[in-house]
Amino acid sequence: MRSATSGPIALPELSAARLRVLQAASSRGDTGQGATVGELADQLGGHPNTTRAHLGALVADGLLDRVALTGGTRGRPANAYRLTERGRLVLESSSAAEPVATDELVTAMAEHLATTPDAEAHARAIGRRWAAQLAQETGAGDVAPADRVVAMLRTAGFSPQPEPSGDLALRTCPVLASARAHPGVVCTMHEEMLRAALADEGGAAAEDVQVSLVPFAREGACLVHLRRR
Repeated sequence: MRSATSGPIALPELSAARLRVLQAASSRGDTGQGATVGELADQLGGHPNTTRAHLGALVADGLLDRVALTGGTRGRPANAYRLTERGRLVLESSSAAEPVATDELVTAMAEHLATTPDAEAHARAIGRRWAAQLAQETGAGDVAPADRVVAMLRTAGFSPQPEPSGDLALRTCPVLASARAHPGVVCTMHEEMLRAALADEGGAAAEDVQVSLVPFAREGACLVHLRRR
């Protein structure tokens, strides 16, 4: 039975203001000690209490860590905020996947397709059209097949990470709720998008590479298998 923690992480709904705070914390966190409320408020403008409220919400979502700074003045130590691994993945996906179809829209589409006799065929047709759109956005037609797949996955919001085996772990999913509810439609559409990404204009597989998607393969990731025939 599939657990609630299997597969990639969900992308939280971030307001434009909260996303700016997360981006600012990321840009100022290169030193490793993080950024303080005062530093972030100076960079972003506005009242420090507003920045503090956004930071608290980002910590609660697991996107930032709050750490106490040692040394300096007496009294209660100041806090600094550092990007977490989850925050890095969400920030990477948010910046790469604009615009991304919402879960609500994809769920509605999947629910409709699931009632049709040829749901899988329709899902694969949508996946192929999606691949054509992503190919125009990424301009990855002349790169190696594996690099082409990675470029498309990043643009679509999946945060692919190479595995020692040569597979790709998908750490985030832009439509996770709909994929969990209707994997036979949504994950099939994703898999067909990848297959189409490896096909040339005539429909032949690039360099005889096979691709398959294993939804919710393990805790924290789906897996994409790339194999030569």
